[in-house]
Amino acid sequence: MPAYTQEAVVVVRPFSRQAEGDDVIIGRVETGVFLAVPSGAVEVLDSLAEGKSVGEAADLYRQKHGTVPDLDDFLHILEVKGIIESPGAAARQNDGIRAQAPEQRQLRYHFANFPQSVARRIFSRPVLYVSFVLMVVALGAYITDPAIMPKLSDLYVSDHRTLIWSIWLLISYASIAAHELSHVIAARAMGVSSRLGFGNRLWTLVVEADLTGLWSLPKRQRYLPLLAGSWLDAVLAALCFLVLFAHGQQWVPIAPTPMRILNLMLLTYLTRLMWQGFLFVRTDYYYVIATFFNCRSLLSDTEAFLRNLVARIFPWVRKVDQTAIPAAERRIIPIYAVVWVAGRIVALIWLFSVIIPLAGKYIGNVGHAVMNGFSANPGNFVDSVLMMCIFILPIAIGLVLWIMGLVRGAIKSVALPQRS
Repeated sequence: MPAYTQEAVVVVRPFSRQAEGDDVIIGRVETGVFLAVPSGAVEVLDSLAEGKSVGEAADLYRQKHGTVPDLDDFLHILEVKGIIESPGAAARQNDGIRAQAPEQRQLRYHFANFPQSVARRIFSRPVLYVSFVLMVVALGAYITDPAIMPKLSDLYVSDHRTLIWSIWLLISYASIAAHELSHVIAARAMGVSSRLGFGNRLWTLVVEADLTGLWSLPKRQRYLPLLAGSWLDAVLAALCFLVLFAHGQQWVPIAPTPMRILNLMLLTYLTRLMWQGFLFVRTDYYYVIATFFNCRSLLSDTEAFLRNLVARIFPWVRKVDQTAIPAAERRIIPIYAVVWVAGRIVALIWLFSVIIPLAGKYIGNVGHAVMNGFSANPGNFVDSVLMMCIFILPIAIGLVLWIMGLVRGAIKSVALPQRS
């Protein structure tokens, strides 16, 4: 017997809804659960929310659309996702007994008490216009004096390494936190709470903002929270450009050590903006593109598409059935696959042409200092060893996490069962 009889009455918990192409995104912000369903499914949910039985809701749907929906599996999924309560829970509520249906665990959001009025002022149009003007002025300064652009060789520091890199790392990680906090505050300005966590992007350790709640907003309101972090990086890069330009014009004197740190910070911001263009991982720009084209699983669908191409050559790689993907999204996937591959190539070039050679120089410094011994130059010995720990440890942790992710992905690609 089906779990949901025609006479069953269910309790529909409050949920958000946003039209997304041919579907509607429904969900609950407090639990972070969102689903894409046909518009007709929302009509059924509205009928159930009005107190109608499953049979009455199905009859209303049949009268309007001419077909009889199969609601049992659909309602079971909604119950598992915490959007509705089971018929038994509804009956107990009608009898005055507290429902025992398990509730989805509610998420703890960070900065949920941050005043929305303050968040809106931070990301108000006047502030955005002023920051845009600042970027244009910085671009003009660079065009006027291209020499202010730091070189990649500035990433290597030959003296006072521990001091300079320690200060740079503190500022860099603070700016990463500010980047993610910008996402959180911009989402708060839209009335959506979010969460912060830790993870890795390739070999780089990152702080991540969970913006799942943006699914409850219209599409046009999601772009600012998604781009807020990159916008802050661009503003800070513009400020660095302007300070360097003022120094080059001899308006503002800057000592050598602060100058090196400033160059490192500018390279950091520019690299971070470039990093967002690596669309083979879930960067800010990836989410903007996926949102614009209404692709809810663009990255995983693209990886499955590439896996199917590989399966044509290597028969032991299992194919993934992608026929259920909407036609509009399938047209985007091959184009995005080119971007995915190109991004991987650029990232690997960056790894082998910049990151590994730079790490090699610092490893060489440590090797030279160790071979000469502590007594030969105590200051250089301590400086080299501390610098090695400061520079290598985050990269080593990031590389381990990245390689582990690649291994898990490779195992999954071989063992993934074929869909029927």
